[in-house]
Amino acid sequence: MTIQALLGIGTDFSPVKSDLKPAGEMAFSMMFFSDIRKDITSSEKYDFITALTQFADQSKFTAVYLPERHFHEFGAIFPNSAVMAAYLIPQTKHIRFRTAGVSLPLHHPAEVVEWWAMNDILSNGRVDLGFGSGWNKPDFIYAPNNYDDRREKMTEQISIVKRLWAGESVEFEGPDNAYYATKVYPRPIQKSLKVWMLVAQNDKGFEQAGASGYNVFTMLYGADLASMERKISIYRAARERAGFDPETGEVTLMLHTLIGDSISQVKRAVENPFKAYIRSAMEAHLASDALQKKGAAEFGEQDKDSILEYAFQRYFKTGALFGTVEDGKRIVKQAQDIGVNEIACLMDFGVDYASVKDSLLHLEQLVAAYTGVK
Repeated sequence: MTIQALLGIGTDFSPVKSDLKPAGEMAFSMMFFSDIRKDITSSEKYDFITALTQFADQSKFTAVYLPERHFHEFGAIFPNSAVMAAYLIPQTKHIRFRTAGVSLPLHHPAEVVEWWAMNDILSNGRVDLGFGSGWNKPDFIYAPNNYDDRREKMTEQISIVKRLWAGESVEFEGPDNAYYATKVYPRPIQKSLKVWMLVAQNDKGFEQAGASGYNVFTMLYGADLASMERKISIYRAARERAGFDPETGEVTLMLHTLIGDSISQVKRAVENPFKAYIRSAMEAHLASDALQKKGAAEFGEQDKDSILEYAFQRYFKTGALFGTVEDGKRIVKQAQDIGVNEIACLMDFGVDYASVKDSLLHLEQLVAAYTGVK
């Protein structure tokens, strides 16, 4: 089946002549995170994710990133990334399955390894894992005692996950204060696990990921590419101090993505849904425990509207992969220049599905310009 037939789109796509020569390789992946549309059923959302994953599998994308979200309409269809991956794996041949990420303090590390070892076998070794500490207090009904020191718990448990994945036996406390030596089965195909650490804007997080030898998954949350350059430098310097090759660590940057015929057409397609997406994310963050303590409850609707308009304009101009193929190449070059190795294209932020599908062959052209560049 052709990509056009798979997506139900026409074949009258004419490649855009490019004046900007790619400077080098850049990996591209797809990411799903947040679909909040209320006019679409959950089943239709899963169908959309499936179609785009199959497209990415045929179009030289490196991976698909799957999230973990709980108890909020923002990302409500993603309570378990391992289940989503298990559904998608048999429908693909090449693409890797990654998490962005498992909220590790909510889970027992042995349980996480069991889930993903199964997926590693089912995919013939196409699993990598990204981990986060979690931030939303209600999520921690799964592990109430892990909230206050969640960052430390995440760090401790990543190393346990890696040991279990490699086949080591680890002791865990069970009933009656007894400890049980635990080795996880089934054994995954990959002998070692590639790990990403989710880091937003905290310098310490970039330093910690580098010192631990992990890859980084990050986003332009309240930042721009210029300020991200300093954080990537912190990451690579920490790798070097810890004895790791500073250049081999992979930095993955999430960017909201829509590539089309013209910048005006893309703006028309993304403005209303993207503002709704930002508002939903903003409401979730303003309701968080940390921001409530800082007085977020005092934000009125006018304040929120101002934040919303500013955020949209900033994202559209400087923080997303929006526009034509040529516009996309300019953004990619900026990302290359600051040390980004991979762009995770966020696809499900509320744009009409037909518009997203119509854009994919433009995105494929952009990706093709950077895969295999010498």
